[in-house]
Amino acid sequence: MAYVSDDNLETCGEKVTLIARTNTAVAAAASGKLEEGFCYNKDAGMLQCPAGELAMRVEKRTAANGNIYLRYVFSKVKCKKCPLRENCRVGKGKSKERSYSVTQASEKNLERLKFEESEYFRERMKIRHRIEEKNGELKEAHGLRRADSRGLFAMELQMYFTAFVANVKRITRLAELVMQ
Repeated sequence: MAYVSDDNLETCGEKVTLIARTNTAVAAAASGKLEEGFCYNKDAGMLQCPAGELAMRVEKRTAANGNIYLRYVFSKVKCKKCPLRENCRVGKGKSKERSYSVTQASEKNLERLKFEESEYFRERMKIRHRIEEKNGELKEAHGLRRADSRGLFAMELQMYFTAFVANVKRITRLAELVMQ
């Protein structure tokens, strides 16, 4: 899930299709589901808690990735008197304010999640583990975890030579099996 960042998607562009799952936080934001008991009151234009109290105000923030964060702030006085306060999500933790946050996914993230539902994506995800297995072998058994020299060119050379050695070892193992 760490592969699907804005930078990686931008780097891949149109030429390369990134086959990795989106972070669960982004997926949860796209679902738009509120916790049980909370609902949006269209008449007031505010969030309503399970006890029926409306938020006093909403604070809107746009993140660098395009997601919009809405923070609904509830009255401390009303929350102290509320019979549901023990089990209520509003105001849990060390926060001095009683608030509930809602994340709205950006259009770009919604498109990505739609792509992840496609048949093409599901088929490619089935074979991804094989590729990750080879990368893990190169990293663990062949020292690709740490660079031997400085610079991007030196790292590329180390990667090519390591892959070459791993493939030669694999070929000799297969040749021995065929000879038997």
